Amino acid sequence: MQDIIIYNGMIADGTGADLYPGGIAVKNGIITHVGDVSTLTAKQMIDAQGHVIAPGFIDAHCHSDVSFIADDRVESRVYQGITTEVCGQCGDSYFPCLAENIGNISTKNELPHEEEWAAVDFCSFLSHVESSGKKMSTNLCQLTGHGALRAGVMGYDGRRPNDRELALMCELLDRSLSEGSWGLSLGLEYTPGCFADTQELCALAEVVKKHGGIVTAHMRDEGPAIFDAVSEIIEIGRKTGVKVHISHLKIDRPVNWGKAAKVWQLIEDAKESGVNISADVYPYTASCTGITNRCPKWSIDGGVESAAAFLKSARRQEIIDHLAGRFPNEEWARRCLISSTTGRLSDVEGKTLCDVAKERKTSYAEAAAELIVETDGHTDCIFFTMDEGDLDFFLRQDVGIGSDGKGHPFDPSLVGNEKPHPRYYGALVRFLRLARENCICSTAEAVRRITAKAADMLGLADRGRLKTGLAADITVFDPVTVADTATYLDPFQKPVGIDHVIVNGKIALFNGQQTSERAGKYILK
Repeated sequence: MQDIIIYNGMIADGTGADLYPGGIAVKNGIITHVGDVSTLTAKQMIDAQGHVIAPGFIDAHCHSDVSFIADDRVESRVYQGITTEVCGQCGDSYFPCLAENIGNISTKNELPHEEEWAAVDFCSFLSHVESSGKKMSTNLCQLTGHGALRAGVMGYDGRRPNDRELALMCELLDRSLSEGSWGLSLGLEYTPGCFADTQELCALAEVVKKHGGIVTAHMRDEGPAIFDAVSEIIEIGRKTGVKVHISHLKIDRPVNWGKAAKVWQLIEDAKESGVNISADVYPYTASCTGITNRCPKWSIDGGVESAAAFLKSARRQEIIDHLAGRFPNEEWARRCLISSTTGRLSDVEGKTLCDVAKERKTSYAEAAAELIVETDGHTDCIFFTMDEGDLDFFLRQDVGIGSDGKGHPFDPSLVGNEKPHPRYYGALVRFLRLARENCICSTAEAVRRITAKAADMLGLADRGRLKTGLAADITVFDPVTVADTATYLDPFQKPVGIDHVIVNGKIALFNGQQTSERAGKYILK
């Protein structure tokens, strides 16, 4: 007697092979049969007629690190068919650090009293989660954030580490990897990661290489200097032999629009020369990041709060002049949609920078500066700065798909006036829709890109494929109707076409409705 049998469907096994009719049997959280299940019986029978039976979707790049602590439903994930998420991205994690510096990594504004979750190491963080009794709806694969590591040893100073500091960073990273972290994530466009040189990054990458892990990178630049930024990641991979991965590959700002093929060729040439490199993409032409990311790098020496402090100093005009270059006219001010101020200035959330400037009767640069000061640097914006042609090109390459989002509820009242990027609610199903509508690839190949491809990039052996003996993470969807519905102005909308989701052998979504099961877990390397 099986626990679950899904029958009468079309199997996409995750490898990219053609769909074929059949079913899946599950017992004790493990896939026991793939193909003909007609002679088997189970406690729960699910008819998948007209639907695709696929491995549970894997979000290659997310920020759901503590989403389950705030709300264990993580609805925006489960309703997309996501069963596993790779978190700790862009240099961000709640560990590790020296005990005396624990306050340096507890300012992410993700949770009330979040300082309680900052930890000296991954093991301590996991122990806190276990003792709290918090349950999870998805599996999490945790990376160690370079930004947290650096801040946890030397704060947010804009300088190179001394020998002792670098040794301590290597030691803390080694411990995290020993405790089950999958690798190191870099946030080279953010403080304090932006102050690290390639020599520092290679030293840390050597530690990751020793553990067989991965180095993921939010690169130093995704716009005018993108070729240099890609080359830096390639150099890290070439010098150390570590597997490197470019997060949310994109071309930001018009100066390089139309150059996607040249960027990708740089990556392909690196592969040909022996560098182990991969990338993920989210299927949108807008990014979402802090508005201080548009400030000069010297102004965030000490953290995003430093930009607010400098704007109240004699150096204010230098920052204003820089911001004027980033928001030179009405078009670019309209391309900036204010997403979140973490409750500090909720009346501007959902408005463009152009709207705010007109309401305040000031310039676009001055309006941006005022937002930074009034929110102490904690303003996130959606920036419409990418080209559809470049996006389409990247989506047609052998890249994984990551949302760059996080677990969020569908009830907007639970997040105030915040207007999160629609990628939170629709990135992976949007890719399935675009693959269908724009003939990017077959359904089987699209499934591979959000299952086995993501698993292989990370080195995750027991997920991402439908195969006897692997973990029973399964998503059943309608290939004809599956689609995202979230928009920039109304992101709180459920995708359509995802019918059943199984996480570790438990039914998390049944007939399009979430169940009470919370069967996710941390998957340790």
